[in-house]
Amino acid sequence: MRLSLALSLLAAAALPAALAAQPAHSAAASSAHGTHGAHGASTAARTAADAGIGRVVTVRTLDYAFEAPASIPAGLTTFRIENAGKELHHVWLVRLEKGKTAADYLAALEAAAKGAPIPRWAVDVGGPNAAVPGLLADGTIALEAGNYLMICHIPSPGDGKPHSMKGMFKPLTVTAAPVARQAARTVAPKADVTMTLDDYDFRLSAPLVAGRRTIEVTNAATQPHEVFFAKLAPGKTVADAAQWLEAGMQGPPPIMPAGGTAGLARGRVQRFTSDFTPGEYALFCFVPDAKDGKPHIAHGMLKQITVAER
Repeated sequence: MRLSLALSLLAAAALPAALAAQPAHSAAASSAHGTHGAHGASTAARTAADAGIGRVVTVRTLDYAFEAPASIPAGLTTFRIENAGKELHHVWLVRLEKGKTAADYLAALEAAAKGAPIPRWAVDVGGPNAAVPGLLADGTIALEAGNYLMICHIPSPGDGKPHSMKGMFKPLTVTAAPVARQAARTVAPKADVTMTLDDYDFRLSAPLVAGRRTIEVTNAATQPHEVFFAKLAPGKTVADAAQWLEAGMQGPPPIMPAGGTAGLARGRVQRFTSDFTPGEYALFCFVPDAKDGKPHIAHGMLKQITVAER
């Protein structure tokens, strides 16, 4: 059974919506918290890091739309969020199989709201997870030719409506790559650390060290999972974050978004690169469970890790 993305509208995105609603966490506050400088790398630095990672597709996110190409060739592709909106956004990529369309998928979401599972023809292939407005997030994926949908499931603070229901989705056609492109050697960014997603754990191959790091994420579980990275405020723990969530996310959040991967189906792989500062981080998966519909954090899929000094 596939996960119900209708449920994830409340679970997977409730945290980013609450963070977006907190005025204390402006860009200046993020800098003081040690995250703004970490994830706001200069254009020159990012350009240098782009060498050898295949095609880079910039997705400009607005409230509530994607500005992005309608068609790209197949192959290794890095999707990069440039968030120009006032709210948080992610790029959740879904491959639509069996000739299905965006309208079919949106209808499936409506059915999922009534308890139906998301059909198997809708395959989660990843994408960059939530980015703080004004900052960047990216994810590198090997795309096959076919029809896809970019969608944002994050709900708006205040009315709680998911961005997808406000029109924040965009079809994407991935065409067969030209022969010359197929022959060209494109290499994914070298991974400093690998992460394996299981039911219900994040397994890192090695501790993270401060600096620009690339993490290769593989979903080896029987159901889809995501990785939501968040830097913990000084003195806070993942238990504090969980308590804040359970209490209805009242008061200043103890965490700040730090990227990650959107939903990945079983066997899917994505790499993402980010700049990590020393400190404590929390990992979360909010995807609803295929069996009981509870978010995976309720099954223990949250973890605290330390990013050490160099």
